[in-house]
Amino acid sequence: MTAKRSKSGIHLMALALSSALSVTTAAYAEGGSLLIKSATVFDSVRDKPYAADVLVVDGRISAVGQDIDQPSSDFEIIDGSGLSLLPGLIDIHVHWTSNDNMDRATTATALVLSGVTTVTDFHSAPESYGPKRAHHETLISPHVLYTSRVGTPGGHGADWGDENMTRAIWSERQARAAVKSLSQFEPDVIKVFADGWRYGTGVDDTSINIDAFSAIVEEANVLDIPVLTHVVSVDLGKRAAKANVSAIVHAIQDRDSDKELVELLTKHNTIYAPTLAVYEPRDDKLEGQDDQEVLDRIWKRQKHSKHNLKTLAKNGVKIALGTDSGIASTPLGESTLRELELLVDFGLSPKEALMAGTANSAAALRLSDDRGTIESGKRADLVLVKGKPWKNISDFRNLEYVIIDGEVVAKGGSLTAEQGSARPDAVPAGKLIDDFESADGKTASGASRLELADAGHPRSNLVVQTEAREKGGHALHLSADMAEKNNARAFAAFPLSLGSFTPKDASEFKGVAFEIRGDGEYQVRLDAVEGRLSAMVEGGTKWRSVKVPFSDMKADGAPKIDSLLAVAIGGYREPGEELWVEIDNVSFY
Repeated sequence: MTAKRSKSGIHLMALALSSALSVTTAAYAEGGSLLIKSATVFDSVRDKPYAADVLVVDGRISAVGQDIDQPSSDFEIIDGSGLSLLPGLIDIHVHWTSNDNMDRATTATALVLSGVTTVTDFHSAPESYGPKRAHHETLISPHVLYTSRVGTPGGHGADWGDENMTRAIWSERQARAAVKSLSQFEPDVIKVFADGWRYGTGVDDTSINIDAFSAIVEEANVLDIPVLTHVVSVDLGKRAAKANVSAIVHAIQDRDSDKELVELLTKHNTIYAPTLAVYEPRDDKLEGQDDQEVLDRIWKRQKHSKHNLKTLAKNGVKIALGTDSGIASTPLGESTLRELELLVDFGLSPKEALMAGTANSAAALRLSDDRGTIESGKRADLVLVKGKPWKNISDFRNLEYVIIDGEVVAKGGSLTAEQGSARPDAVPAGKLIDDFESADGKTASGASRLELADAGHPRSNLVVQTEAREKGGHALHLSADMAEKNNARAFAAFPLSLGSFTPKDASEFKGVAFEIRGDGEYQVRLDAVEGRLSAMVEGGTKWRSVKVPFSDMKADGAPKIDSLLAVAIGGYREPGEELWVEIDNVSFY
């Protein structure tokens, strides 16, 4: 059973339903159809729950009312007696990372079993959207909205990876160019890493300026793409509102909000999703932390966060649900449920928390016409739970059914069908990896080359470009000024598939070969699904051909030659040193 995850393709049911619902079976030919009888409905529209039947046709809610008859024997009937029916949760801040060794299939399962039916993916490079969208059609999964990342040079979110992951901009012109460039990948959302406050632990010199901020939103609006933003301070909250972002997706924590912030957020209809789960000072997070200054800073930020949520909500700012799950020991799925509870702990009523996790989150993603409430024509992303979450928010945890696009995907705490695989099946690797002759600057697989430096601050400065060789053709030149830090590194990487997502099987080959010259010792690395292989090679002032057998490479983890993702070549140097290397004709042999 597969749950389809499409933001687009919204279609309302063109059915002439009489009050008695007298229709023919032919009107329901496409499946995803069921009838939920006698449930208590909290629809995220009305203030009070009510008893009703809900008819779902072809994945959409067709009717909500009393005594709806089963249109045909093809319709599955769910007895909702004693159960509460609510919209599925929408988490607008999710990172599909492997911090907890969770692959995409495991992540999808965790989210579905927590009643989460729509999420963002804040952690995928745009080149991977295509293959990941295709792969998700094989999974039981929430709807996934792929999110392109924009930040400032050296700013939060741009302090690891390269511009294939996070576009770094300073100016209005760069901002417009970045959004237009990203549009080729058809992102569902754009996230702006706007705030350089860094939670009071560093100097703020990377916050985005209002001209660039506004330009991102303006260009995104042309494409009908919502813009969410990492903002954690009062002043940048004001800037975000003036830039007309759809939502702020972190807690404002540097100080208590002032009247101007409230007025700006209200005036610009800026939605606020405080990601309380990622900041919760749980015992397991604080264990071993004996620096009183750090502890004081944590609790001070929590105090401001609580005050600001209550103040903004009381003054009419719409609250949404986001968790930052996948980051910093914030478990996927569980954190969304915990976020509901924390919203109540911080001052919202259970009803307000449910609205935050459904209708308001849909609004933040510009999906209100499609999902987030239980109304005729809306997507049938629903949950049935035991209890009354509008009175006791933790009752949402008592999930009996999870329904996505009208299909029952989970029942009684288990998926209703076998989950799909973590990645697509591996396909045979071609011999050529990269000869640096392509006019578009792509590898032989059609992927963009990557520039990999150490993460954080300071960061090594890399220059990677192709240069003409004396004998003809081109080679790749990498040079770097190494950061003043231990283990400073600089690598050029060559993905074997778009976004390094589809594994490649190189088992018909013996190793990797390339030409190299440089100023010292370098590492050649093969990244695989389950680990990494590496070996050291020497460069010299003259070009030399190198062959590195797979059998001579050191394993980190349990890498397999039949599930390779990328090849990287580069090196480590002492702090402040320089590195240079030239590479050509990288291939398997």
